[in-house]
Amino acid sequence: MPGKPILVVDDDEAIRTLLERVLRREKYEVHSARDGHEAIEKLSRHDYGTILLDLMMPRVDGIGVLQFIERERPEAGKSVIVMTANLHVAAEAMPAFRVLSKPFDLNQLVAHVNECLGAT
Repeated sequence: MPGKPILVVDDDEAIRTLLERVLRREKYEVHSARDGHEAIEKLSRHDYGTILLDLMMPRVDGIGVLQFIERERPEAGKSVIVMTANLHVAAEAMPAFRVLSKPFDLNQLVAHVNECLGAT
């Protein structure tokens, strides 16, 4: 699909790999980051159509990534889909396009990605 790539940010390799495969099967270009520090480096160099962001990660967590986005790339904030098992922490994650509770349904996740890309 044409357009900006998707950034998948999750410290869990199995989840990151699964999301990459599912989104590539949908014909999206996908980049990935293993933690918030790596995500910030990528966000400093690239524009993304959607950012799938885990909140609980080492080095820099998802909240730190959202703070970077608010400060340095505010236009990207409307394209963040937060993925978390801790909905209490997700309340701090706003603004985000959507918050998905882990575990999530892959079809639902793809639908949210498509909706987010259509909304941006």
